[in-house]
Amino acid sequence: MYKVDMEQKSLDWLKARHGNVTGTSLSSALGTPAVQKTLMYSLIADRMTEVQMSDLSSPAIDRGNELEPFAIKATSAEIAIDFEETGLLLDDKYPRFSISPDGIFEDENGLIIGGIETKCPNSKKHVEYLIKDEIPKEYLNQVKAPFIMSDDITFWVFASFDDRNYERPLFVKTVTRDDFDDIDECREKLLKFLDVVNDGHMDLTF
Repeated sequence: MYKVDMEQKSLDWLKARHGNVTGTSLSSALGTPAVQKTLMYSLIADRMTEVQMSDLSSPAIDRGNELEPFAIKATSAEIAIDFEETGLLLDDKYPRFSISPDGIFEDENGLIIGGIETKCPNSKKHVEYLIKDEIPKEYLNQVKAPFIMSDDITFWVFASFDDRNYERPLFVKTVTRDDFDDIDECREKLLKFLDVVNDGHMDLTF
C-alpha cells in the first residue's frame, strides 16, 4: 500500500479515482451478481467519459466537507491519535481499487498502519449510531477496505460527528483485523470483479 498526496475533491483527485472501485463502492463490488452488474456498468461508463465536478456537490456532501476537520480533531482528542491527510491509498496488487480515507496514521518507519473514516449524518442517524454502538452496516465494508488492501493495516477508526447534538456530538468505534474473518474471501471476490470490469471495458474498446 502506498499513499498519493493530493487534495481530495480536486480535479486531479477525481481523475485518479475515476472508474475505480473505491471504499464507498466496495459493498457493491462484493454484492450480489445483480448489484455487481450495476456497478460494472457505472465503472465502465466512467472510464469512457470525462470527470464531472458536479458529482461532488449536494447538501449532505457539502455539510460533510465542512464538518470533517472538526470531526477528525474531536476524534483525535478522544483517542489520542493524530491523523495525517492524504489523497488516495493504492496497492499494485489491486489495480483500479482506491481508497480515500479522511486521515491515515503511520508508524515510526512511515508504514501506514491505521486511519479514520468520518461521517456527519443528520441528528436522527447520529443518535441511532450512538444507541446501536456499532459501525453502521452501510459503512462496514468501507471501513474494511483498508484491511483488504493491505496486511499492514492494524486498526481503523469510524467516527460520526453531529455538531447540533450538544450532549453527545461524537461517536467513535475502532476496529482491528481480528474483527473481520472474511478478508481473504473479500480479496478474491474483489479481484474477480475487477477482472470482469476490465474485460467488459476492453470488449467495448478493441
